[in-house]
Amino acid sequence: MSSDPAGRRPPDPRCPLRPGEPCTLCQLNVTGPQDCGLVYLMMSDEELRDLRRTHLATSRAPRGD
Repeated sequence: MSSDPAGRRPPDPRCPLRPGEPCTLCQLNVTGPQDCGLVYLMMSDEELRDLRRTHLATSRAPRGD
């Protein structure tokens, strides 16, 4: 029996480095993206953040096949 009266599940954390995929806790002693060292390094580096943003924008853009 669930302790939540509404029967809701807690949300599954998503990996900010792999859009659309769940956090797989691929680092030791990590509970989610909020304390992942790899996510911290990626998001604290302005150049990497810009590169990620560009990659996401091009992968979401419609293709003219």
